[in-house]
Amino acid sequence: MKIALCLHISLSYGGGGEKWSWIVARHLRSRGHEVEVHALPYTPHARRVIDPSEVLGDIPYYESWRHNIEADIAYIFYNPLAYLFFKCRGCTKIAGMHSNVYFTQRTPPITYGAIPLTARALYKLIGVADLSIYTAVHIVNRALKVRHRNVFYVPNFIDTTIYKPTFKKREGFTVLFVGRASWQKGWDTFLHVAKMLSKERREVGDLEFLWVGGFLKGSSNIIQGLGYITNEVELSKVYSSAHVTLYPSRSDAFSLTIVESLACGTPVITTPIETHKSMDLPLIYASTPEEFVQRILEIKRMYERTPEEYKRLCDEGRRAVERQYDIRIVLPKLEAMFNKVLTERPTCGYSTQKV
Repeated sequence: MKIALCLHISLSYGGGGEKWSWIVARHLRSRGHEVEVHALPYTPHARRVIDPSEVLGDIPYYESWRHNIEADIAYIFYNPLAYLFFKCRGCTKIAGMHSNVYFTQRTPPITYGAIPLTARALYKLIGVADLSIYTAVHIVNRALKVRHRNVFYVPNFIDTTIYKPTFKKREGFTVLFVGRASWQKGWDTFLHVAKMLSKERREVGDLEFLWVGGFLKGSSNIIQGLGYITNEVELSKVYSSAHVTLYPSRSDAFSLTIVESLACGTPVITTPIETHKSMDLPLIYASTPEEFVQRILEIKRMYERTPEEYKRLCDEGRRAVERQYDIRIVLPKLEAMFNKVLTERPTCGYSTQKV
């Protein structure tokens, strides 16, 4: 089978969707399929942190505003009218829903970005008709509701032999934030929480705040920025060394941060949005900065006073991830989806399938 993975963002951007692409491409190649990756030369905020040749090896990679694709299946990261950039000849087209911007209840602020906001507006206007052009739609989260005749649910994944408890907890109680400094990821909430707790050091004791994703400009003695960590082994060490991960995200299709942290034995405090609750994981929920502070202090007291209860919480999170999101469980389901879509092309009716 010849499969073309078509990205709306350059692979060099190195985000969750791009990482998904190079891992899936390598897996499909190892299974004997012919694979190539196509991408648009667009990167939000002009960020390029990955060399495609390093993550793809000899898998062909093409970056252009227009692509002529000849393949059995074209898996297109969905954006309204995306097929205008990826011209397929005889391809069976699958739309991959990897963004939650189309499903948020309220419109994100303008700082979210003009391009995703325009895509969201287009989806509201023509989404159903636009998706009907595809043979199937792939969703990564059960909470994503799509009107289409042939919907497949296959979640995202991690390698739990890499993401595992590998490092002892830091000496000082540590709160970790992993992700971009954006409204979507709740960066403003993280900053607010860090400032609130730093002012209460006499009452709650010293806490450390780590950020994986960048460096803070100017002087700050509250949050330590570790930059963008591309090495998964090193990233798993950071997760393992923290006592709790704070993930106040406002919009997600599927959070790799959540499953990576739990797999490394670190509990996660996050927002109770539907895409988080539907992951069926032992998460701790909070909605406001005050609630996040309260949950952090509860975990801190548990770690200090009843360490066996804290360990049970950590172990429960890892087991839940292993059961559902390990790469060895999920990747065969993706391959099965490609095979099924190619051999069975439904012409009527609506369904959501699990593979």
